[in-house]
Amino acid sequence: MNLKPLLSALILVKICVNAAAQTPRIFFTDITSGPASGGENGGAYVTIFGENFGAAQGSSSVSLNGSTSAVSVSSWGTHWLWYQKIVVQLQSTATSGNLVVNTGSGNSNGIPFSVRAGNIYCVATTGSDSNTGKFPSCWKTVPKAKNSVAGGDIIYIENGVAQTSVDDYSAGLAITANSCSSTNPCSLLAYPGATVTIGSNSLSYGIRTPAVGGAKDNWVIAGLNIRGITGLDVLGVTGWRVIGNDFSCPLGAGQAACMHTDTTVNYFFYGNSVHNVGDQTGSIDKFYHGVYFTTNSNHIWAGWNEVNNNPTGSTTRGGCRAIQFYSTGGSDQFDMHVHDNLVHNSICDGINFSTVNADNGIVEAYNNIVYHVGTGPDPGNGSSDYSCIVAGGGGTTRVALYNNTLYDCGSRRTSDAGAFNVARPIAANNNIIYQLSGETYVNPSAGSASLTGSNNLWFGAGVGPAQTTASVTADPLFVNASLGNFNLQSTSPAIDKGTSVNGLTTDFFGTSRPQGSAFDIGAYEFPSGGASATAPAPPMNLSAVVN
Repeated sequence: MNLKPLLSALILVKICVNAAAQTPRIFFTDITSGPASGGENGGAYVTIFGENFGAAQGSSSVSLNGSTSAVSVSSWGTHWLWYQKIVVQLQSTATSGNLVVNTGSGNSNGIPFSVRAGNIYCVATTGSDSNTGKFPSCWKTVPKAKNSVAGGDIIYIENGVAQTSVDDYSAGLAITANSCSSTNPCSLLAYPGATVTIGSNSLSYGIRTPAVGGAKDNWVIAGLNIRGITGLDVLGVTGWRVIGNDFSCPLGAGQAACMHTDTTVNYFFYGNSVHNVGDQTGSIDKFYHGVYFTTNSNHIWAGWNEVNNNPTGSTTRGGCRAIQFYSTGGSDQFDMHVHDNLVHNSICDGINFSTVNADNGIVEAYNNIVYHVGTGPDPGNGSSDYSCIVAGGGGTTRVALYNNTLYDCGSRRTSDAGAFNVARPIAANNNIIYQLSGETYVNPSAGSASLTGSNNLWFGAGVGPAQTTASVTADPLFVNASLGNFNLQSTSPAIDKGTSVNGLTTDFFGTSRPQGSAFDIGAYEFPSGGASATAPAPPMNLSAVVN
């Protein structure tokens, strides 16, 4: 089965009781600290990502440390991927505390935000690099701004700015030694609503931290269109936040990825759209991936991203895996959290925990929707693997896979294809595994001896593996799998058949778990009180193009 590329425009249909009755939920923000003054009519802009904000503000508000006057609302309820965003600006009265979205349906969870000192700069097509760099006297180029900031400073890049030529080290933007710190990070952000491009399809790197002396830690990169053979390449850094960007690398090839880390720790990769990965090259490349965390990259959080490697559906060219963990020449990786992602259209694996050791820190994947991956064929430079989720590496502590929805995994239908590749111990709980004719639950070549778990729903390839308990073998009754809508119908056998795992309290949409008498199986929690299906706007990238 080959789902059409533009089905991502219909990929998710929100199940809701009544939009006005849903409590808002904040997923994350772009920056977590900033100054309350020194900018354009106030302080820093903060983008809040989440769900159930409502299409218009109306009487709703955002508060910081309990004060609604501490922030002013710039935009409300804009669609991003399958959820929404709000942009607020800090005012002079702002103090550190929790950001909370307040609607008639209730108050959201709180997200900590620190008000601190720092400068606010800007880059505009009408600016000059001889200006002060402060609103409205902006700089002209992004390299000038990047080279001028110190710890705690924020750069806003206005609409139409494009840094497509080489700054240094073969990159559109080369980030070298600076004074950024964990309490005073440096931030490179698109101005609210702006379209900003860093790199080009043919440039070696969009943004890069080259292997030269000096610390390059604690940057926030948010809201940008990032392009290149490798879009983002970070080496030997800590404390980065890469938030809400649009990545595309159609000419990508080699031992890299559209987003690539090496020896990187404490890294947050949230809300990014990664698409068209190597799909204009001449062949499939085993070593090139959508998102790749390599050598000694640990303490990684990857959430709320869409990774759509090959939306054209080509099986003769493109990158291999969607999300890859492989420590080339390093130690097994640990403290990995892959959650609430939409992963689809990948020639090789969807999520590949290839070299991990959970003895040193949890390795987990939850609330992910992974479908139509592992299509094959073998890349021209060697064979690969073709699964929705792979686990390999060392140690005895099990990789935790829970509340994921997996569909059409390993349609290559060979001994190295299936929903799970159990190359090391896995604990699978509360997952829906729906396979099409001829597909398998577990890669036959790896076997299922190291698989345990309970309360999974297996469908399409017979009874589930005997090593798992409390299994459900039945059609999960998705709303419309052929259109990529994996919400549950009201009569789904997955409802109330799950169990509590690792303290998980929300689903893919941010809906609280459980809604009924028990937890549901899969990435979605069916809302109590009945439901109806409503479709949000199509997922957009930052250039306002439907992905």
